[in-house]
Amino acid sequence: MAQWGAQANEAYSEPNGEPSLEPLGVEPRPGREAEGESLLRYVLRGYTLKSLIALLLLVGVGSSVGYSWSDLVDANGVDALLLGTWLWMAAMWCWRVTPRWDLLLVGTGLAGGGVIEWWGTNTGLWTYFTRERPPLWILPAWPIAAVSIDRMGLFYAAVFERIERRTGPVPERAFRVAYWILIPAFVVGMTYFLWPSRGEPASWVVMLIMLATTLTPRDTRADVLLFLAGSSLGVFLEYWGTSRQCWTYYTYQVPPPIAVFAHGFAALAFNRVAMAIASRLELPTPHALKVAASR
Repeated sequence: MAQWGAQANEAYSEPNGEPSLEPLGVEPRPGREAEGESLLRYVLRGYTLKSLIALLLLVGVGSSVGYSWSDLVDANGVDALLLGTWLWMAAMWCWRVTPRWDLLLVGTGLAGGGVIEWWGTNTGLWTYFTRERPPLWILPAWPIAAVSIDRMGLFYAAVFERIERRTGPVPERAFRVAYWILIPAFVVGMTYFLWPSRGEPASWVVMLIMLATTLTPRDTRADVLLFLAGSSLGVFLEYWGTSRQCWTYYTYQVPPPIAVFAHGFAALAFNRVAMAIASRLELPTPHALKVAASR
């Protein structure tokens, strides 16, 4: 499934040097050179000149949003939680930049985020302090989060890979079991959460999207790690937003637990769409987490 890392594209070479358009199969464990690389070195290797370009784009988008909606910016000082969260997202956004794959994620994140915000605000499941349905200023956060979570999945895979080298490999069956427990459990929980809006066609569409995403796993190891990556970022995003009353859910929880895990599931859905588009356009894409993490 997922499909990260600039170096992962190296795995897509035919004998004549041309890139292959087909995903690779399961690769053997990395060689001794990769096994001896520290996590710090692996992370630092992911920052290149492309990272600087990505950072400039991020700063440009953030500055434009801040300038356009400057009347909404809190001038009472720096919010440490918000600053820390965005610094982490920026670090992930700029790490192991893969332009074509990232553009697909930006597109699916923006479109998917727009659908999610339109659905939630128009059904009354949550409201923003500006009462907009939805506010345009929140939309750029979705593609940034989509790419950042994608990178977090790669980072988690690298950490897990190194743990496995010490303790032994985890059977792929364990990830399949984890997938078929975590993802359906989320779908049931989200269905219960959105039940007050069950009469809305938009909620029917959301339930169909959740079902389609759940029933189309590509690599359960990668899916589980991506889901956990998005959920771990969702803890900070949702707590900040609800505790500062930037947005409020109909349950008035700070935040509702299901909203935290929704970030992980959204990352899965965005990834599914990006992979489908890449396949349709015959674009080479990075391979599964365990292959990319070993590069």
